[in-house]
Amino acid sequence: MTNPIDLLVLAAICGLMLLVAGLTRYRPPQQINWLYGYRTARSMRNAATWQAANSYFARYFWRLSWTLPVVATAAALLLGLPGALLILAVVLVAGLLFGAVRTERHLQHHFDEQGQLRG
Repeated sequence: MTNPIDLLVLAAICGLMLLVAGLTRYRPPQQINWLYGYRTARSMRNAATWQAANSYFARYFWRLSWTLPVVATAAALLLGLPGALLILAVVLVAGLLFGAVRTERHLQHHFDEQGQLRG
């Protein structure tokens, strides 16, 4: 049986991910910077690529973050806290990598190598 404290720890982690996802979605970075936002060479070419990349990735991360509590709860009930934390970490890392690949493909499809919108 899973300890209620374990579920509280998982809920706090998932809540933090939702907070970060909400911050990037509803308060996206306005200017290109190295501190905050989706930062790759392609996304930082100009303001248009920066805006497109941050908007696309933020929507994806928001959806991913809403799946984390479901995954964490199911894993905690089946495996306990250590197993749930491992599953949560794997899902989060795999999801973020998948989101980065999708965002880069989105940019490649909509922008040329100089960062100009494809016509």
